[in-house]
Amino acid sequence: MKKSCFNAGWTFARRGQEAAAVPVTLPHDAMLSEPRSRDAATGAGCGYFPGGAYVYTKRFSVPEEWREKHIVLECEGVYKNASVSLNGKELARQAYGYSNFFVPLDEALRFGEENELVLVADNSACPNSRWYSGSGVYRNVNLYEGEKAFIAPDGLAIRAEKNGAVQVELTVSGGDAAKVTILDGEKVLAEAEATVADGRAVLTLQADGVTPWSAESPRLYCCKAELSKDNAAVDQAEDEFGFRTLQWSTKGFFVNGRETLFRGACIHHDNGILGACSYEAAEERRVRLLKDAGFNAIRMAHNPASKALLSVCDRLGMYVMDEFCDMWLIHKNLHDYADRDFRADWEKDLRAMLVKNRNHPSVVMTSIGNEISELALPEGQEYCRKMADFCRAFDPSRPVTLGVNLMLCSMTAKGKGIYGEKKNGKENKNGSTGMDSLPTSQLFNGLMNKLGGMMDKMAAKPVADKATAEAFAALDIAGYNYAASRYEKDGDLHPERLIVGSETLPKALYANWQLVKKLPYVCGDFMWTGWDYLGESGIGTVRYKSFKKPGNDAPIISGGCGVIDICGKQRPEVQWNRLIWGLTNKPGIAVEPYTHADEAGAVSMWRDTDAVESWSWAGCEGKKTKVTVYASGETVELLVNGRSYGKKKTSEYKAEYKKVVYEPGTVTAVSFDAKGTEIGRSMLSTAMGKTQLNVYGDKKFLRADGLDLCYLAIDLTGEDGTLKVSEDRPVTVTVEGAGELIALGSARPNMGESFLSDTHTTYYGKALAVIRPKEETGEILVTVRSPQLDEKRVSFWAVK
Repeated sequence: MKKSCFNAGWTFARRGQEAAAVPVTLPHDAMLSEPRSRDAATGAGCGYFPGGAYVYTKRFSVPEEWREKHIVLECEGVYKNASVSLNGKELARQAYGYSNFFVPLDEALRFGEENELVLVADNSACPNSRWYSGSGVYRNVNLYEGEKAFIAPDGLAIRAEKNGAVQVELTVSGGDAAKVTILDGEKVLAEAEATVADGRAVLTLQADGVTPWSAESPRLYCCKAELSKDNAAVDQAEDEFGFRTLQWSTKGFFVNGRETLFRGACIHHDNGILGACSYEAAEERRVRLLKDAGFNAIRMAHNPASKALLSVCDRLGMYVMDEFCDMWLIHKNLHDYADRDFRADWEKDLRAMLVKNRNHPSVVMTSIGNEISELALPEGQEYCRKMADFCRAFDPSRPVTLGVNLMLCSMTAKGKGIYGEKKNGKENKNGSTGMDSLPTSQLFNGLMNKLGGMMDKMAAKPVADKATAEAFAALDIAGYNYAASRYEKDGDLHPERLIVGSETLPKALYANWQLVKKLPYVCGDFMWTGWDYLGESGIGTVRYKSFKKPGNDAPIISGGCGVIDICGKQRPEVQWNRLIWGLTNKPGIAVEPYTHADEAGAVSMWRDTDAVESWSWAGCEGKKTKVTVYASGETVELLVNGRSYGKKKTSEYKAEYKKVVYEPGTVTAVSFDAKGTEIGRSMLSTAMGKTQLNVYGDKKFLRADGLDLCYLAIDLTGEDGTLKVSEDRPVTVTVEGAGELIALGSARPNMGESFLSDTHTTYYGKALAVIRPKEETGEILVTVRSPQLDEKRVSFWAVK
């Protein structure tokens, strides 16, 4: 079927206010337009944004010739409780907010006249998410047009091994024969034909001389399929794919026969200042930055990834653990997917994820859930087996895993589950233990912050092992959340078990990675988190007393856990990660903010530093703070303007200097091996000259399709281009011509400004704008202004 983008030409309104509808282009996150409030029912989970119900309407002309066609609408993601109506007739409902779904339109189309399509997203029943969900139609909408005999949308399934063997299965309606061609560019590698029987055609091909796909060498090929009837072609479909083979055992995880250790980042689905909107350009930027930080794998937490993200991971080379959902039988929030919706829809929604993923070589693991505490109970264990078997029956080429919090399961086994009370078949239906008035997920995060490493310690106990044994037996790979304490002992207790660190603390990476390298049955580590995210507000944020002062007391918007912030800036810990993974010998310098030198910051278990990679702290002369040097050498030396603060031995690739006095100039870190030979050095310098705006985009030319994006960095720098991190100012962005401003923001945690405004205050000297081209060619002129500074103008071009 012919696929076309159906994102343009919509109007948007809050339900009940349809008369005030405004034009929008999808993707669109309605939650971002809602006023934040500490009283919002969503609470910290959604960053204090309220939910709501929203109506999206599109009027479009339907030609008379479509009477003989088959027309299907695809919604890649609507949060949540979606309904689709055409010309007043309801055609579909979809409860889960992260599944893509298809809606045949034939029965309600009016041919030769204008039609009205209405898509309602109802996110008004809150709380329903432990993180920022967004609201509305936040992923693409597509329209498929085909003949009455057609290949179903997403009906081309490709399984290709590293030796060039390919099996293709087509799901069709009508037609009597199918032909498949494997292409490398324009070069035909293999062709095959088969007859259609019972709505399917299965073809086997052999393509010689292919290059296997891996994260290090992401080589893609094209599969074209053609459906014919009475010797005439009636439909076609094509997709990219990669040749690669996966194997797993207690000897490790192997991609194309090569042992692979996953340097993993857990990420959420939001795109920072864009909210929940998924653009391919945004996903590409994120994956590029994650790869640059040294990650080779992501875990999609805790819902199916967008099609756009997976396509980028295929193209750039990034392994993916895609994950189904965060709750099964027991609610974590009052109005979430658990229980009724899960029981009714899990098979449909899980199948949608598996279909979406099957042609993506980047997807190497299927996770069926996260921190499901009822795994300690018979019904939860039954669902674990059913879902794992369902996945293997659909796709035996990928292993099934699940992120298991062993501590939570042990608590549930004892009748003290943090998410609901479920013992002897009875559950507290409001999803709360009665221990606190907070929503349960917020209570849990707060407890864990206070208890520190308690999860790992409790996971090591025999009761945790017993509570999770049945669930782990149903999985191909055991996903351990915060349970590295079990890695070594479980090699003896469960010699049949392959383990992955599905969720771990960033600050524990050194110890965890030594175990990953040492133990062949532990195949990787996924830190919480690689990229910061909206919602779960403040669980990893370093908090200062000044946050309570008027003007600084806005509710925290982000989790604060990421080693990369919500705008894509790498924190100094990233260099520590690279050193641990053996990707570099260059030391890193992490400076605790001199702007907060007079106040202690409250740290969390998810992040124990607020360090900045800078030596430009105007106004802080003479203040003292801690500087950490990350280095793989035996010893390091720290120098300020050439004066040594002494040599220190490293521990876990770190050395701390606790009272370093700030003075303008340079700070230098030198790393030495055991013999005292220098193996690497780094230096930071103070910004020179008066403050100015430094504005630069990540691309010069944009596709004039309404989907491409330009990320515009806005920095306050000296005349030498060095960032001034102790100076923050409001910046205003104006866009003229063939583009528009769709987001402006910073990574400030205690944020009182909107990402939808044209003015925003920098954070540590940085702000970020996102420009989207219109569906027209021409110049895009961007002007950036800030009080007392010279304005900056930059041009971009929207091209076909």
